[in-house]
Amino acid sequence: MPQNVKSLKRPTDPRRTQELSQLCDELERFAARFAYPAQREVRRLMRSSARLADLATVFPGAIHALATKRGPADVRARATKLVEEGAALKSVAHLLELPLWLRRLPPEAFQKQIEELPNGELFARRIANRLPASPAYSAFWFNTLVFATRACNEDFALWLADQSIFGEAGEPEQLFGVLAAYAWYSRTTHTQANSLIVVPWRSEIAFDTAICAAKSWLNRTRLVLQLAPGVIEDAWLKGGKVKGYDFIPLLDRNEILAEARAMQNCADQYAEHLADDKCRLFSVRRDSEHVASLEIGPHSREAGMLAITQLKGRHNMAAPLNVWQAAYAWLAGQNGLRRLPPRIPPERRLDTATWRQLMLPYRRRKDGAPWLPSTATHDVFDSFNMEMSDLARRGGVSSWLFT
Repeated sequence: MPQNVKSLKRPTDPRRTQELSQLCDELERFAARFAYPAQREVRRLMRSSARLADLATVFPGAIHALATKRGPADVRARATKLVEEGAALKSVAHLLELPLWLRRLPPEAFQKQIEELPNGELFARRIANRLPASPAYSAFWFNTLVFATRACNEDFALWLADQSIFGEAGEPEQLFGVLAAYAWYSRTTHTQANSLIVVPWRSEIAFDTAICAAKSWLNRTRLVLQLAPGVIEDAWLKGGKVKGYDFIPLLDRNEILAEARAMQNCADQYAEHLADDKCRLFSVRRDSEHVASLEIGPHSREAGMLAITQLKGRHNMAAPLNVWQAAYAWLAGQNGLRRLPPRIPPERRLDTATWRQLMLPYRRRKDGAPWLPSTATHDVFDSFNMEMSDLARRGGVSSWLFT
C-alpha cells in the first residue's frame, strides 16, 4: 500500500537506500499506472532505492518529473539526494518546482511532461475541493487545468476544474479554446472583442450560462467578420411604411448589432443564415422607436415563396396584434415574394484582417495563443461550432444555439 507522507521524513536508514532487485507485485502494478513512455524510467527509479519507491506512491507527480527529466539534471540529482536522505516532501517539491497539491493526483494524471502550474497557497486550498474523483479521467482533468491556466487565468482554471464534463477523454485546446478566449476578454475591457460580449464570464457563472454566452460571442464575432457594410446589398423585399410602422432592412453588422441591442434579442446570431441567403431581417419601428424584429425566409409549404418566419417584440416576446397586421399588409404590397433559393450559397468570406485585429490583445498576452487559428475561414468556424456543441453535450446543455 502507498506509504504515508511522513515515511519520507524518517532518519536515514541504510535499508531504505539499498537497491531493490525487483519490485513487488503491488509496486509493479503501481508503476504500470504511469504513462507508457515513462514507465521504464519510473521502474528503474523505484528499484534504485526503497525511498524512491516510497516517493512514487506518495507523490506520483514528483517521480514522473524525475523520470521524464523535467528541469536541469543537477536539480534532479539534488532532489534525488533529498529523497534518499528522507527529506520532507515539501522540500523535494520546492526543489523540483512542483506545487505540493500535485501529490494528491494519481499516476494516470501524468501523460506528458508537467508544465508550470499555479503554486500559491490560496490556489492550493481551492483546488483541494476540485480534484478528479476517478483516476480514469484524471489526465483529461489535469491537462485541462494546465491549459486553462495558460489560456486564461487561475480563476478560470479553478472554475473549469469544478465542472462535471470530464467523464470522457478530450483535447483541452480544441474543447476549451474559444471558452478560454471568451473568459479572458470578459475581463479585458476597452477592446473590440470585449464589446461583442453580452454576458461576461465570472467565477460564479453557471456552466450552461457560460457556454451559451461564449457561443453567442463567437456568433457575434462571425457577424463582424462576415457582414461588413456592402457585402449584402439585396434585401429581397423593399422597406417601407405601412399603418404607421417603418420596415427597415438590416443588411450589415452595424445595423444588426444595433437592432440586437435595442430589442435585446438574438438578431446578432444570424450571420451564417444571412450570408448563405437563407433569410433576411427587418427592423419594425414606429416613430423611430424599435418595436419588433422580423425575419423573412422560404415558405414552409410553398416552394419558391417568401413568408414571415418570425416576428418578435422586445426580449423575443410575442409581437402585438397590430404589428402583425401591419407586417402582413407590408408583405402583401411586395412584388418580390417569389424567390428560389440559390443552389449554391454565395461565397462570402470571413475577414481575416479583422479576425487578427480582434484577437491581437489576447495573442500578445498568451504567447500567440496557437490554439486559435491565425486565419479566419468557414472551416475554422465550423470546427469551433462542432467543438462547442460537443462541450455543450458533455455538460448536458440544451440550447437552440447548438442545433
